[in-house]
Amino acid sequence: MEENDKFWGTGAEMSDASRSVIGTILRVNTFAYVVTIVIGVPGNLWVVWKVGVVLLFGRSSTVPRQILYCIFVICCADLLVLCDLLLLVHFQISEQWVFGEVTCKLFYCVEVLNKFLIPVALVHISRASYRSVCVKQEVKKERHHVCLIAANVLAAATVLMLMVFVGYFSKTYWLPPKSMTVCSFMPPPYWEIGFNLTAFFLGYIMTTVAYVYFYANVPILLKRHYSANVRSGQRINSQSLLRIRRTVTAFVVVYLICWTPYWVLFWFLSMVDILHKWMVVVSAFTHLLPYIACTAYPVILTAMNKEIRSAHSSIIDSKKRQLSTIRQGALQAMIAQSGMIQSWMRLGMIPKANTIVEIPEFSDGEVAQL
Repeated sequence: MEENDKFWGTGAEMSDASRSVIGTILRVNTFAYVVTIVIGVPGNLWVVWKVGVVLLFGRSSTVPRQILYCIFVICCADLLVLCDLLLLVHFQISEQWVFGEVTCKLFYCVEVLNKFLIPVALVHISRASYRSVCVKQEVKKERHHVCLIAANVLAAATVLMLMVFVGYFSKTYWLPPKSMTVCSFMPPPYWEIGFNLTAFFLGYIMTTVAYVYFYANVPILLKRHYSANVRSGQRINSQSLLRIRRTVTAFVVVYLICWTPYWVLFWFLSMVDILHKWMVVVSAFTHLLPYIACTAYPVILTAMNKEIRSAHSSIIDSKKRQLSTIRQGALQAMIAQSGMIQSWMRLGMIPKANTIVEIPEFSDGEVAQL
């Protein structure tokens, strides 16, 4: 919402027609936000269901657990971001921030997850995919684990520091020209430049280079492996190679389309004070792209991964068979218990039926006494 603050300065110069057009476009943008939430929340919950089951019960799954953990983390972060988006939708509809300053700080802290944590998780997925097709014998597993733990700790510490920084300088304030309360991230100028540089290089440049490098090398390595198999007389599966190339290309294209315009506009907005009215439209729909990524990317990662879906289906079928066996066993136990109870009841009735009650005989004198 910090971009909107710069747009309010152009309100006096706008004609009524311009305000009407921009208002209509912003309403369309708000509707697009709502559609993104409606599609994204069930989609991420579906991925959590698929991946969560494999994580809990798929110990023998062929999918690397690092990839499963990263997808699960991405989905949880996406759900937070999409729920956070509801606050922005309310602000665009009511044009008032009514949730207080604490919620304002939390709003921008969750935005940090979208801009930094999710790209880092995507890099981990691409690296795990790269290592799964890399057959270098000289790779030392112990060194790999140490480097991976160190990288995760460093990434977590960086994201945490950025969240603290963003939360500290996020606040609400009253905007007199529009008579509205606004939630905005407003660091001091000397801090803002450093934050923008850090955000740009850590959140986009470094992650994009690593992400594209690892994923671009996956089909190259697979092609080398298949070529070696052909030379050794083994059959090459060209359809699988083509499918992997398409999948990798889709990942890279979606990532670049959703994040490149956002960061270009982000850097542009940090260097100007007052924007022209046409930038309202550009900013509104550019800001929508990362949220679309939150909706599309986890679903693509799972829907296009047959191994995850196959592992999930196998686990569900196995659990259904186990549940059916348990039900049958419980039913048989109930039937056996019922038969035992009936047997006990019959055994309890037999002595009563065969017992002869002896009635004592009384003499006339005893009867008279009675």
